Amino acid sequence: EVASFCRLRFFPWPVTRSTRRASPLLSFPAMQPYMVNIKLSARTLTGALSPQNRGAADWGWQGLIAYGCHSLVLVIDSKTAQTLQVLERHKANVVKVKWAKENYHHNIGSPYSLRLASADATGKIIVWDVATGAARCEIQEHTKPIQDMQWLWSQDASRDLLLAVHPPNYIVLWNADTGTKLWKKSYAENILSFSFDPFDPSNLTLLTSEGIVFISDFSPSKAPASSGKKVYISSPRSSPVHNKLVSAAGAKKALDKVKILITNEKPSAESVTLNECLQLSYLPSKRNYMLLLYPREILILDLEVNQTVGVIAIERTGVPFLQVIPCFQRDGLFCLHENGCITLRVRRSASNINSMPSEDPDPDPIQELIYDLRSQCDAIRVTKAVRPFSMVCCPVNENSAALVVSDGRVMIWELKSTISGRSLRTSNSNASPLYSPVSFCGIPVGPSQNKLPDLSLDNMIGQGTISSEEQLKNYCLQEVHLKFLLTGLLSGLPLPPFAIRMCPPLTTKRPPLTT
Repeated sequence: EVASFCRLRFFPWPVTRSTRRASPLLSFPAMQPYMVNIKLSARTLTGALSPQNRGAADWGWQGLIAYGCHSLVLVIDSKTAQTLQVLERHKANVVKVKWAKENYHHNIGSPYSLRLASADATGKIIVWDVATGAARCEIQEHTKPIQDMQWLWSQDASRDLLLAVHPPNYIVLWNADTGTKLWKKSYAENILSFSFDPFDPSNLTLLTSEGIVFISDFSPSKAPASSGKKVYISSPRSSPVHNKLVSAAGAKKALDKVKILITNEKPSAESVTLNECLQLSYLPSKRNYMLLLYPREILILDLEVNQTVGVIAIERTGVPFLQVIPCFQRDGLFCLHENGCITLRVRRSASNINSMPSEDPDPDPIQELIYDLRSQCDAIRVTKAVRPFSMVCCPVNENSAALVVSDGRVMIWELKSTISGRSLRTSNSNASPLYSPVSFCGIPVGPSQNKLPDLSLDNMIGQGTISSEEQLKNYCLQEVHLKFLLTGLLSGLPLPPFAIRMCPPLTTKRPPLTT
């Protein structure tokens, strides 16, 4: 079996005065022959990924992207799309990688380092010092693949706490600096993934094989005392959104069909679609809101009323979803589709929703959330060996997304905004227009102000909504449109078999080459 990555080791060779005639780029003064040892570190060229590497990718706060390639962990620079480090210690395929937050005060006595946690298919977790490439800690609890893991971001006293899901039904809190297990908790169902409430770190939600478990007493000091509140998910297939794309006028009627998704009673076997639920995540832009990702729709849940308040559905001929990343700067969603296309959806303004005509008055005062498609990138050519594996988004600026493809490519897409040539919106589209922010760093934008730079998502589109032309004239606003641009591409080795060629030596002594 031919491995999908190769290791090239270049060894130093002597350089003498005769080298000057062979290469005009080298210039040495007239002196006796001497030798220079050039130390070049080994570089690993990666190729196609393993199916177990799906989802093993993360974008760190410092602008570095880490992803798994078989048993290796690659670290690349998002600005240059170049490989900076290759971490080699796992013996099995890498299934998860997570950057440490490092959002704490640091000084000479307490510095921070580039810490990365990676987990493989045998259940081993390795915490790396990425700068040196050395393993700081190794953790082993079971021999099955880690389902999910995440660093705790809310602890000021300790910055080394890592929560992991060990199959089939355990969550374990580790001290990632010493490898000590702080506590362990088991549940009745198999745990698939989890999500923390960004507004309250004591709230933890588990996605299990039978339903959702809400934990309200999570604490790093001790394991949760209760087993949590268990709710079940009814099938969204009964809603019309699986049959056709719901129009704006009929969205409310379709929404009423799926408002009974959250229930305390276990539904019948025919109506349970837990295996189709791909992802569960809180919305960092809205308190007490959560999303459930299905292949053909995204459900937005209001946890205060336990109802579905938004449905993002695609047509029957549309491309299904694979992954979604919610934004915290603006109420938007980065969505990855099965054809490798990344789309950005932004919530429609409330004024535009209320102005839509309706046939019957709505007695339900709950506001419906509608997310409009604002931008999308080009799709890739999907084949049997080329498929999208995972998507990561810049956690600081939220204006860039990276796509990891099964053939080893990493495509970095950056979001750009352009000013519309129309002063007022004349389109008949139901989607509300996007306007530039009214202020920059607390300073109001004047009429002679140029377009703000695309530093981040909240610097590209404003947060407030404009419901009338009079309000539009009172503010110095410009309507903007968003588009994706490919700014970085990292290509791996082609599918095996492949050939390696070496540059001819400058001297008669051939340097050794190992593969």
